[in-house]
Amino acid sequence: MKIKSLEISGFRGIRKHIGIEFDSSKSILIYGDNGSGKSSITDACEWFYYDKVEHLISKEIGADAKGTNALRNTFLSDSEDAYVEVKYSDSACDSQKKLFVKKSKLTSEYTNTSQQFKDYINTTLKENLLLRYKDLLRFILSTKTQKLEEISQIIGFSEVSKVKSVLKKAVNDLKRELKQNRFDDRISSQQRNIFEKIQQNITDDDQYLAAVRELVVPLKLPIEIKDISSIDDILEALKKPEDKEAIANQLSYEKVIEHLRSIEISFDSICTSYKAVYDKCQKIAKDKEKFKKINLEPLLSQGLSILEKKLYEDNKCPLCLQDKDREELIDELRKRIEELSIFKKEKDAATEDINTTLRLIQGALTEVENMLKEKCLLLEDNSASKKEMEKVRNNISAAREKIKKVAFTELETISKPDDFMNFDINALSALISLLTSKKDKIITGKKDDLIFTVHSKIESVKQSYKEIKSLKKAEEILSQQQLSLELIYNDFVKRQRDGLSSLLAVISKDMNDLYQFMNESENVSEIELIPLDEEDEFVGVTLQFKFHGRLEAPPHKYLSESHLNCLGICLFLASVKAYNKLNRFIVLDDVISSFDTSHRARFARLLVEKFSDYQIILFTHEKDWFEIVSNMVRGKNWMIKRMYWDHENGATIEPPPFTLKEEIENKLKKADTTGLGNSIRIYLEHLLKEICLNLKVKVEFRLNGHNENRMSHELLSELKSKLKDRKCELKDQAAFDRLSSSMFLGNRTSHNSSFEESLDDLKMFYSDVQALEKLFRCSQCANLVSKKHYDDVDNKVRCSCGTLQYNWNK
Repeated sequence: MKIKSLEISGFRGIRKHIGIEFDSSKSILIYGDNGSGKSSITDACEWFYYDKVEHLISKEIGADAKGTNALRNTFLSDSEDAYVEVKYSDSACDSQKKLFVKKSKLTSEYTNTSQQFKDYINTTLKENLLLRYKDLLRFILSTKTQKLEEISQIIGFSEVSKVKSVLKKAVNDLKRELKQNRFDDRISSQQRNIFEKIQQNITDDDQYLAAVRELVVPLKLPIEIKDISSIDDILEALKKPEDKEAIANQLSYEKVIEHLRSIEISFDSICTSYKAVYDKCQKIAKDKEKFKKINLEPLLSQGLSILEKKLYEDNKCPLCLQDKDREELIDELRKRIEELSIFKKEKDAATEDINTTLRLIQGALTEVENMLKEKCLLLEDNSASKKEMEKVRNNISAAREKIKKVAFTELETISKPDDFMNFDINALSALISLLTSKKDKIITGKKDDLIFTVHSKIESVKQSYKEIKSLKKAEEILSQQQLSLELIYNDFVKRQRDGLSSLLAVISKDMNDLYQFMNESENVSEIELIPLDEEDEFVGVTLQFKFHGRLEAPPHKYLSESHLNCLGICLFLASVKAYNKLNRFIVLDDVISSFDTSHRARFARLLVEKFSDYQIILFTHEKDWFEIVSNMVRGKNWMIKRMYWDHENGATIEPPPFTLKEEIENKLKKADTTGLGNSIRIYLEHLLKEICLNLKVKVEFRLNGHNENRMSHELLSELKSKLKDRKCELKDQAAFDRLSSSMFLGNRTSHNSSFEESLDDLKMFYSDVQALEKLFRCSQCANLVSKKHYDDVDNKVRCSCGTLQYNWNK
């Protein structure tokens, strides 16, 4: 998708109307001084696609969560709409987005309500379309966690991470449930009951049927025991009305006893779990103030981010404004954040132990509640026992309330392990003995009744074996679920790691290639985004590189600001290649402000050569760079425009022409000599610098900025010497001598002088400059001849297409 036209009205600094027609999806270069309104176009694009302008989101300027309050032009009346209208190569997505006042509130809406347009906007939200200068270092200097979060947000990896977190939680929950259900203990308890009845264990149906057959042998029943259902027939045959109550009470006692034994085991588990809580809380209590400061972590991280991105460069603390060395402050913040992350992990571990203890207590309470519903405890004879069990319930409930009230800010009040549960384990054991004797009394009272004895044993064994099968089934289901989820989780983690690593490898390769293109022959290579993980969890992404052959990280450890900005642009462009599957246009807003001269030219060449299939909207206030780009994009499907501020209309785009060359020719047509000589001189200097750079013409070294401020006569002289040295046929061209003479006009008109040039003089001067350019610039590809295209066989220098070539002997 590319843009066919962009129209903006009443938005930010654009008071009335700005329209850009992108003929044949052309790219555009727009020059304007600071304050001319270039960023208003970028803001409009950001709002159109992302429904916010991030740099305007601030309480200080009274903006809402999307920066909307600062978007409408201040001179716009409430009855007028601000709008951004975009037309695309696919007209089905053409739309206008309006920002208007409705019932005293700002409201926005798209005019295109089709599902196709909604899908387009939703897809665009995941793509990188805009880059401002202030955002260049945001990712490069962000923390490893912030890098991961940003990449995750763009590629949808955060959703993948959420799924992984859910899977991991499910696996851990199943492990915890298996442990807390104590299946082995409960199965062993039921096996003990079976052994007490028939003096053998039962592990399967065959043993169960064999045991019942053996029990009924003395009764010589006519019923054959073939399967499980046959046992119910046996029990029906043995049933006597007078035995019903006794057997029911016996089974009820057995259930209560089983519950009490389970509570005994739960008590030990609860005490052990609470001891872990208490120990962790005591450790926290020793440094309670630090744990209170965990809430400061977001503030400290934000402060570190501001300092690392150089948004605040004074040697003061940005919060309290006390004097403080900036680098020392950055180091201290990093250490404090790292400390707080360790404290947070300790606090999280204590919280998890608290939750585990709560779950164990709740399990014990459920056990007690189920026990209190048993038939035998409704007997008058067991009222005292029931009261004891209610005390147990109340004590467990009290412990639950204690653990719920644990607060990390009041750890002095936390109960000691010995005081946590007011629970008499000996009394519980005595209760088990008492109820066991009552159960045995029922059996003893009927010991001479063979039918009752057999009946009660079969009922008890049946109940226990049924419970064993139920527990085994539940354990099998949970174990199978755990195994399945672990397999899914492990495969998910592998695929997640492979997916992220693969994506980062693609971005890294493009970023490294682009950086090498802009930084030839420098000792920085193999730039990579590396995922960092701890215990199957991705904790961040780091950016490493080879510096003089050694792996180093992070980039700002060694790289200059210009190189870091260069790296930031390369990362953005690499992410465009990786993420932008739908849109083929990008907006670059004044991104080269702190670039050195060599990076500026190379970046311009990179855009022209490596991103020729993208539609680029490029803003700059740098006049020199504007001239470089203008020259490079000539004849390459680019438009060139200028922005300026108009008090009546606000930000305004001036129609072309505006390149220095076009400005010169426009003034010549109008016979306007104002500043014309100086413009021709500047154009000549740029031309000679570019020719000398391409042919590797050496000039005398000068310090600092003087090296850039070469005069035309020096460059021309050294160029002629180079041509003569290489026996190039251009060495005797009359254009050189003519230009040497006419350069006087440019120098005179550039300084305070009594000399008054005529239009004809300046026409002659410009004609000589054109003659020189014609010698070195190809009329076909519009490129200068260059050593980059040197022919070793024929000893010739060529232009990029090979049409223009000259002898160049070594």
